[in-house]
Amino acid sequence: MKLDQLRAFIAVVETGSFRSAADAIHKTQPGISAAVKTLEAQYGILLFDRDSYRPTLTAEGHAFFQQSKKLISQAQQLENLGHDLAKGIEAPLHLCLSQMGVNDNGMVRIKAFQTQYPETSLDITTDHLHGVQEALTKNKCDVAIGPRYGLDDRHAFVELYRINMITVVSPDVLAFLNNDQTCSLKNNVSGAKIKQQQLYSLPQILVSNTAVNSAENGHRYTLPTGRRWYVNDFQTKKTMLLHGLGWARMPKHIIGSELENGQLIPIEVENFTSQSQVPIFMIRLRHQTQSSQSNLFWEMMKCFSNSSDDT
Repeated sequence: MKLDQLRAFIAVVETGSFRSAADAIHKTQPGISAAVKTLEAQYGILLFDRDSYRPTLTAEGHAFFQQSKKLISQAQQLENLGHDLAKGIEAPLHLCLSQMGVNDNGMVRIKAFQTQYPETSLDITTDHLHGVQEALTKNKCDVAIGPRYGLDDRHAFVELYRINMITVVSPDVLAFLNNDQTCSLKNNVSGAKIKQQQLYSLPQILVSNTAVNSAENGHRYTLPTGRRWYVNDFQTKKTMLLHGLGWARMPKHIIGSELENGQLIPIEVENFTSQSQVPIFMIRLRHQTQSSQSNLFWEMMKCFSNSSDDT
């Protein structure tokens, strides 16, 4: 298998015909056909159903196309990196940030680093729960910033700051719960006391654990009984809460304005960790060779933390 063969195959899929593919990548039509046939012969599969007017991907061809796109993209990134290194341009510093830990505290630190080292290019992605650490183990990032999920002796980590988690519902949901005589409110609606069984009919909204190889879903604060809905990010989670579609624990910094204007109301659920502080750590792999940019970032972030020792 050669990259040129994959490019020919991808061109046929994206342009819809062998002739258009040849024009798109400046090859002859027989050359395109030969490249695709070579791939099919190598793996003993049919990539296209040629009975129709235009070549149509088979089920095997569709799966092969998805992976081919990824491989060509990675090859292009490697080629670009090689050219940059030849010009003396350093590779970007890859950071993976936990969605729940992205607050002003963290952004001020990253901004301070970028200001002090403007020549360092940052590549920033976000993830959730065990997905943050998985980004490290899969070499998708150099440094991760997130909670202590899945950390062990492979990791070096420093606590940077803490975030507050709070359990909230919309006023409409609280009114619904208040119709139950077992729900006793304090003098104000904030901090309403709720029994667990009152929540069983309402979905607990959770952000999905993105880690592929995690043996657990990563969620520590769930009720043993009750409905659960999973979303991909905290913005969706907040929107669903505002529309009264369930209840959830949320980072307080994400819902600050909604708490102030009463769109979301804190509740206390009996025998449940309704509120807590979650430490946010800077994390890297101990065995991984660190770039100069990574070491600069690590040392500068440590200066912000209360402790300068790796845990």
